[in-house]
Amino acid sequence: MPIQNIHAGGHYALDIDGTPVDSLKSISGLDMQADIVLEAPRPGAIPRKHVANVGWTPGRASIGMGMGQGMYDWMKQAFDSGASTRDGTLATGDFNFKERSVLTFTDALLTAVTVPRLDAASKDSGAFEIEFAPGQVRATQGDGTDIRNATGTRQQPWVCSNFRFALGALPCARVASIDSFTWLCTPTASTVFQPVPGPTLTVPDLRLSISAADYDAWAQAAQRWFIDGKHLEGDEMNGLITLLTPDQQTPLGTIALANVGFKRFSQLPPAGSGDPLYRFTVDLYVERMSLRLVQYEG
Repeated sequence: MPIQNIHAGGHYALDIDGTPVDSLKSISGLDMQADIVLEAPRPGAIPRKHVANVGWTPGRASIGMGMGQGMYDWMKQAFDSGASTRDGTLATGDFNFKERSVLTFTDALLTAVTVPRLDAASKDSGAFEIEFAPGQVRATQGDGTDIRNATGTRQQPWVCSNFRFALGALPCARVASIDSFTWLCTPTASTVFQPVPGPTLTVPDLRLSISAADYDAWAQAAQRWFIDGKHLEGDEMNGLITLLTPDQQTPLGTIALANVGFKRFSQLPPAGSGDPLYRFTVDLYVERMSLRLVQYEG
């Protein structure tokens, strides 16, 4: 993996389809790079190297809830449809936030969206980690304008402990955590010898940690799924992850889960272990996910 310089968002301004990404926490990538080929040397001669391909590394960004309409539409379409491309710019500012250089990228494919670990005990601010592969990049000199956005989107507070989970008819009020998960859209490398298929979409599995107080209900559902054979398409469930404001009442957004089934179910510890805080884990597969953020849905 190429080395990527990581920068805080303060002196960088990212926009997608002309809309600023206001809650940019960090940005990296979009570095110029070349593939170097080593020629087979003649006996006793110094090996020679030459450039085979020139390109740009993927862009990576950490963004909060106030991401702007352009970024949200990009992410929403990716979850809904798979491959999603957008144009954008990344401006670099000097110490005084004056524009020093601009990278303009086109046909950028959104290749990864990572949701942070959601944990009832967490105090961390939430952020999406995204990655994109640009089709083309053009570098130009900045014009010295102030890169700070004076009309930024109102920022919504999002803490990783503020979430709610639902799945079918199962009891979910005591779901203590959901491990971080990453939606992926992997581009296929092109060759001159064969046609190139479209990108490969990977919808991630989920791992839940749940209070032992709800173990019996989940264990019975797992028994029906794994042992009794109730794991056909008609037995799959739908679910919902709701991201909440600090009052734990107001939704900031949702990640809808379709065609969900058990992948693995853990067992309780031996009798007499005496751990009142014990939590069991459940791994779930998911066929489809869709993202909705309230502030951008009219």
